[in-house]
Amino acid sequence: MDLNQLLYQHQRALMNKRQSAGREDGETYFDLVEYYARRIRERRRSIGADEYRWTVRSGQ
Repeated sequence: MDLNQLLYQHQRALMNKRQSAGREDGETYFDLVEYYARRIRERRRSIGADEYRWTVRSGQ
C-alpha cells in the first residue's frame, strides 16, 4: 500500500472507532487504528520522511 492508501485506511478506522456501538467493536477498530499508524510510521521511515508523533485523546 502506498502512503496515501495507508492514510486513507487509518482515517476510516478512526471514524469507525468513533462510531462503534459497543466496547468490542471499539477495541477492534482501535487495533486497526494502531495497525495503520504503525504501517504509516514504517512507510514514512522507508522513504526518509520526518517522523510524525501520533496522539490519542482519551474518550475517543
